[in-house]
Amino acid sequence: MSVSSKLLRCYVYGVFCLMTLPLLVVVGVSVNPSARFEISLSSFSLHWFEQFFGRAEYVRALFAVSLPVACLAAILATTVGTLAAIALVRFEFRGRALVESVFMLPVLVPSILLGAALYLLFARLNLAGSFSLLVIGHTLIGVPFVIRVVSAGLTGVNPALEEAVVNLGCTRVLAFWKVVMPLLRSSIASGVIFAFILSFSDVNISLFLTGPNTNTLPLQIFSEIQWQGDPTIAAASTVQILVVTTLIVLAGRLSRKRLVY
Repeated sequence: MSVSSKLLRCYVYGVFCLMTLPLLVVVGVSVNPSARFEISLSSFSLHWFEQFFGRAEYVRALFAVSLPVACLAAILATTVGTLAAIALVRFEFRGRALVESVFMLPVLVPSILLGAALYLLFARLNLAGSFSLLVIGHTLIGVPFVIRVVSAGLTGVNPALEEAVVNLGCTRVLAFWKVVMPLLRSSIASGVIFAFILSFSDVNISLFLTGPNTNTLPLQIFSEIQWQGDPTIAAASTVQILVVTTLIVLAGRLSRKRLVY
């Protein structure tokens, strides 16, 4: 192995450690029996997880708001993003570049500005703080990532496969559904996962769009840090880390199984 390869590997490991160390600290605090924010190497306790699942505000934020919103936003973002990706990759039309740029706006515009704009818009319609508005906001930030993932998968599909089925007498729509869509399953599934993660961990959009009964788990953690502090916050963060990490691992496995023709 060359010196440059060793340096590059050390650099990658260093970045990995820098990114994961804060998460490990949070997990360590969450299993510490002490009420202080510290890591104990001699004792282990799930007391703060019991506190987390025993507090109504945390349970509601997780199971009644964050998870349902993330699921709905992921489904809507994947539906819109997949259809948009098919149109942008497979069809040539006037203004195609402009349409693609508009779909990418939630990535280019700071999310806190997008949240403020959505709040000002829907406040005039008396929808501010509603569950549906939160779903719409989270859907918007998920669509660009779904488009990118599905577009990459669609670009890797050999058009000759579809043409062969059409030449055998199948309609264009049915050929796309029977041949192309099965090859996009892993890309679409990855899009669902990424959209879910973006919604589940979002703070900036939710900060403007939530109401008294629609507080998400990240915002509940944020408010707890501001006004009071105990390791229940670390337990809540650890739950969120576990959910996101599991989905990222699943998305990685799906991407490795993706077939490219």
